[in-house]
Amino acid sequence: MDRVVIIGSGAAGLSAAIRLAEENVPSFIVEEMPPWRAQSNMAEGGINAALDTMGQHDEPVLHEEETYKAGRFLACREAVRRLTHSAPQIVNTLFAWGMSLNLNEDGTIQQRPFGGQTKKRTAFASASTGKQLMYTLATRARFFEARRMIRHITGFRFLKLMTENGQTKGVLVNELQKNRVSYIPASAVIIASGGLNGLFGNATGSVLNTGNVTASLFADGLPAANMEMIQYHPTTTRLHGKNMLITEAVRGEGGRLYVEQDGKKFYFMEVKYPALGNLMPRDVIAREEWQWIKQGIQPYLDMRDIPSEVSVHKLAGVLEACHDFLALDPLKEPIPVSPGIHYFMGGLYVDVNHRTPIANLYAAGEAACQYHGANRLGGNSLLGAMYGGRTAADSAMEDLSGQTSSFRPDEEIMTPAYWTKDKKEGLHIPAARKALNRILQKSLGIERDEKGLLLGLSEVQELRAAAGGLYDESAAIDENDAFPKSLLLAEAILKSALNRKESRGAHTRSDYPDEQESYRKTTVAVYKNGGIHISLAAIEGDPDGH
Repeated sequence: MDRVVIIGSGAAGLSAAIRLAEENVPSFIVEEMPPWRAQSNMAEGGINAALDTMGQHDEPVLHEEETYKAGRFLACREAVRRLTHSAPQIVNTLFAWGMSLNLNEDGTIQQRPFGGQTKKRTAFASASTGKQLMYTLATRARFFEARRMIRHITGFRFLKLMTENGQTKGVLVNELQKNRVSYIPASAVIIASGGLNGLFGNATGSVLNTGNVTASLFADGLPAANMEMIQYHPTTTRLHGKNMLITEAVRGEGGRLYVEQDGKKFYFMEVKYPALGNLMPRDVIAREEWQWIKQGIQPYLDMRDIPSEVSVHKLAGVLEACHDFLALDPLKEPIPVSPGIHYFMGGLYVDVNHRTPIANLYAAGEAACQYHGANRLGGNSLLGAMYGGRTAADSAMEDLSGQTSSFRPDEEIMTPAYWTKDKKEGLHIPAARKALNRILQKSLGIERDEKGLLLGLSEVQELRAAAGGLYDESAAIDENDAFPKSLLLAEAILKSALNRKESRGAHTRSDYPDEQESYRKTTVAVYKNGGIHISLAAIEGDPDGH
């Protein structure tokens, strides 16, 4: 019997586990916290699918075109096609499984407009779509858990991928309560560990998404792609060392962005972009806001033009968050907003079927570089996680079908493993990580240039040198192992940004302000022979040969 290990229990991880279980393939989900603590729960706005329930003649091919265009033609077109054409079935399946969604009077799924899209395409559950989706997936997973097809290994962190002759053999994990390392043998491993919030701090997502899994795999030689593509969400607000997201759904329901000029409201997005206005793609709005912020002018998000019954019914979570954390009533006063790090389009390098270059290793969700190119459309993250998880599972089953497995259903899941340290005490990881956060926030902002990127690179290299050979006795084994690898990954991100001498999507270079066709390629970063190597690779399946 095959044994698939899944790292992470968000939307991508649960989707993969359910798909495997549907075909009687057991999986083991390694998770630090249970599914209801995963970052996927934080997704507020919705999930995209061309259901055409709003009478606008929407269709998957238009969803495909707008996703590809918003990503500035940097995504794999075939992958985008498969994603968007599968979207209606995915959303309808979730609804059939019992997912709570807002409905039209005729009982069809209601959809709202979202940025960068010309149709009402985003299915939603008020402002808590992620929670409803995760509840639905967790409930569906329990059906298979009762049949021992899905098992959760909770309270563990990924430590290292184990391979033999280029083939996945299992993973080392750290049990947090006991700080003890164990080995889990596996026929295949699916990485669904999320994005890189921990490298930057002050992101809108979960603090559990440290980026340590990606860093560990990168340090072991697995390529990463388009790491310079970091999405700044245009409507966040700073809160106690963290950025709180104000969902795009507010603008989808009629919220307006403005600045004060000469004592009057200036709706800058509506003036400059009359067609889509406040629903332009996120990278465009973030850049426009940044021009005002550089002048010391605060942008605001105004909900007061939205009918109060719409706000109460569809945006209740936003009203509660503003009241509880900002002490303001958005029905009566505007919300001060600024761009904040929200999503990482780059990630582990995978093909259209979510295979990595290592046999029987797969990646999905925000951990993988797929679908979004240089900029992600709101509503496509949950969709990408759902579809990517299922695709990774299908690929794993296809690859394992011709192999023999010696695992028995009653075999022990974990065996103790030894982990030695050959370093001396002297490192304080929390302080060092905050230093890394400051460096990356400063050098990888909305606007970048060679001077700032080189300075950031130099500072990361200095931090690597200072931390080298040191150990934090108060930190867990996996934290000590991951931190130097996080510094290595940070260096790769900076070198990727330096290498892309153009402005495209979320990557804006003030010294190279134009999009260049010669850079319509995938940035690939790989660590080998003790050094980081950056190259540009042809986009998979690109008909133009780029």
